[in-house]
Amino acid sequence: MTAHAKPKTSPSRRAGTRVPQAERIEATQRKIIESAQRLLREEGFKSATLQAIARGAQVSMGALQHHFESRDALMERLVDEALAPLGGRDGAGNVWPDPALPLRERAQFFVEQSWAHIYGATSYVTAWSLFFGCKGTPSIFDRIETKRTVEDARYFTMFVEAFPELRAHHPYPKGFATSVFATLRGAGVFELFDVSITERHEELQALVETIVRACLPVAAESRPAPARKRASRKTTTPA
Repeated sequence: MTAHAKPKTSPSRRAGTRVPQAERIEATQRKIIESAQRLLREEGFKSATLQAIARGAQVSMGALQHHFESRDALMERLVDEALAPLGGRDGAGNVWPDPALPLRERAQFFVEQSWAHIYGATSYVTAWSLFFGCKGTPSIFDRIETKRTVEDARYFTMFVEAFPELRAHHPYPKGFATSVFATLRGAGVFELFDVSITERHEELQALVETIVRACLPVAAESRPAPARKRASRKTTTPA
């Protein structure tokens, strides 16, 4: 290298200069999201104004609107966060078990992960505050309803894929999946109240047992008997 030559900047160094900015963006968005979640959870939908969210996040209104152009956009992001773990198969938030695992391990994994990352998390109660609060705001609620309809169908299909025994041994596999999610949702909403750790553990373990039993072959003697056709009776005309 000559005395006048400029040292070349390596690609990794050039890329490295962009990482802090990406981290700052992520950190700011996370502060805004957590502020919105906290307001929804503690004060309700009406109190979660952009001004209050910005104050809670300790950012300016301009900074907030730079990341989320409207309140609707921010609220949609909160819904996505609440539903995200169900849609993924990788990472710490994955709720879907490896189909190669034994049945009981799969059921245990699904229930434990679903509770830890979705239904038992504070973000789930926050999501319900959002659902109820935006009922009077069609622009948000209609999008939530559309997303729920599409995503629920996908999640029920993924559940049956995780427990393929249901197709062979249960008359209503998707209906059973619906009831499992309904149980988890109900338990999540009840986190608003004082439920003991023991009660919650027993409830979740009962759900594990329910999934396992639904996937097992039904004993012949416990199957409903086929309906018998009634023999036609001839009526006689009285003399």
